[in-house]
Amino acid sequence: MYPDDTGKDLGAVLSYLAGRTLNKEEIWTAMELRRSTYYDQLDKGTLLTADNLSRAAANLGINRAELLTRYRFLDPDEITSLAEEISALAGGSGSPTRVVQAKAPEKRTKMRDLRPRPDAPPL
Repeated sequence: MYPDDTGKDLGAVLSYLAGRTLNKEEIWTAMELRRSTYYDQLDKGTLLTADNLSRAAANLGINRAELLTRYRFLDPDEITSLAEEISALAGGSGSPTRVVQAKAPEKRTKMRDLRPRPDAPPL
C-alpha cells in the first residue's frame, strides 16, 4: 500500500519519485505552469490537482498512478481491484502478484550521447 503523502511538500515527493532533487523551477515547468501561476495556486491551495500532478508525472517520467495514489486522488484499493480485473480479462489468475508495474517512459537521448551507426552506408 502506498503511503499517504497529502500532507507532504510536493517538491519532496516529486524529488523522491524522480530519484533526484528538483528545484521549484523544474517543478512548475514539469506541471506546465508559469511561475506566477504556480505561486498563485500554491498560495490559494489549489496546486495539488489531478491534472497538475498527472502533467508533472508525465514530464518527469514518474508513474502517474503512483503519484495520484500517494496524494489520494486514486484509492489504493481501487487500483488493486482494477489490476485484478485487467488480469482476469487478459486470462491471468486474477491474483495481484500477476500485475506488472507500468513502465516509465524512456528518457530521450541527448545529442552529446549520439554516435554514428557503424552499419550505416556513407552519405
